[in-house]
Amino acid sequence: MANGLNSGVKRELLAQGLLWTGAAFVLSHIPPRDSLLVLNYHRVGDAENDPFDPGVFSATADQFNDQISYLKSRLTLVSLQEALGFVDGTIKDKSPRCRALITFDDGYLDNYDIVYPILRSHGVQGVFFLVTGLVGSCVIPWWDHVAFLVKTAQRRRFSLRYPAGLTVDIDRNGLTQSLEAILNLYKRPDNHDSARFVQELAEAAKGEDPPGNLQRFLSWDQAREMQRGGMAFGSQTHSHPVLSQLEPDRQSEELIRSRSIVKEELGVEVDALAYPVGDRSSFTDQTKTVARDAGYRVAFSFYGGTNLRGMTSPYDVARVPIAGQSLRRFRVQTAVCKATAKFWP
Repeated sequence: MANGLNSGVKRELLAQGLLWTGAAFVLSHIPPRDSLLVLNYHRVGDAENDPFDPGVFSATADQFNDQISYLKSRLTLVSLQEALGFVDGTIKDKSPRCRALITFDDGYLDNYDIVYPILRSHGVQGVFFLVTGLVGSCVIPWWDHVAFLVKTAQRRRFSLRYPAGLTVDIDRNGLTQSLEAILNLYKRPDNHDSARFVQELAEAAKGEDPPGNLQRFLSWDQAREMQRGGMAFGSQTHSHPVLSQLEPDRQSEELIRSRSIVKEELGVEVDALAYPVGDRSSFTDQTKTVARDAGYRVAFSFYGGTNLRGMTSPYDVARVPIAGQSLRRFRVQTAVCKATAKFWP
């Protein structure tokens, strides 16, 4: 490895060192910072045997169960309403503690099949942000469509020109790095024609058309069952666009339509929004204003960080990604976050 160890390996080694030296044990006994840690997941299951985007798999079922068990023993797991109270200052419990909220994006079917039974068995609420145009459908969303085209590409080296130039060499750079580069190109704010992007990728890579006859997202009936079982729901727009690529009126349409549909189907006011993609370039100050005007109390981003009392913007509530952590590393991250309010993914 000419460039040294990758960041994931380095962090695993750091976690191992902190455990061996006893530093993690010491950190776990330091008085907690008064904070809110929002963990974000997408899919739970077997990424290796799935033909679509491996990057949306956050954990296996066993890993997720172990993580929830450990969080219950170390932090205060809170509901969506308790998290909202922390953000806006109306929470009744003022004692300093590290609170953790469990969230899921997109509403994949495994959220119902795998995630919901695990959370229910632990008595923990999860918050599921639904893309209302995908609920109960067999639709292949853009990130899975892109991944399928790359995985089935007959051309291993090709170039893309929209919205900017990119040369892809799968054999040289590997599938993971190549797919990440293509997805980053798609997410650029100057990509104003997603259909053109996917079409040009299909032609350049000579990838196969993805199958479209299997249910991939949980249904409204399944969401209602989860709601009766204590789960909470929010919005992730109607069609999962990168909001910064849209004019304000189209952003407003996405947010208002999604909020209205969730209320109609589940019978609750929708207070929480998760920005699609959620990195700093995927939403703007205008997007925050649109979210507020659409009736949302909070909106969650997805570029890392934790939240301190009185110092959190309600329309940029920080979340951290969970993906590929060993339980050892997860334990150290939890101990560090409890003491310092910092969680490195």
